[in-house]
Amino acid sequence: MADNETTDDIGYADALAELESILDDLEDDALDVDVLATKVERASVLIQLCRNRIGAARVQVERVVASLDDAAPDNQEADAGETLFDGDE
Repeated sequence: MADNETTDDIGYADALAELESILDDLEDDALDVDVLATKVERASVLIQLCRNRIGAARVQVERVVASLDDAAPDNQEADAGETLFDGDE
């Protein structure tokens, strides 16, 4: 992906791969100062995108876990009933 492309359509894995490529470029001692500034700016945009995607995934996972927790009392009652039944045998 070119440095001047937006991040609207880029996925997390692609952003991470581009960041790794930029880091490889930054390790090159022959990198032009003007190119360096552009690459650092692009890296900043990609890092923010990755943070946003991680945050969104965290929220989604928390929602799923919360929905499982909401269903847990029904499961706990069933487990408690099974325990009582098992003890009567």
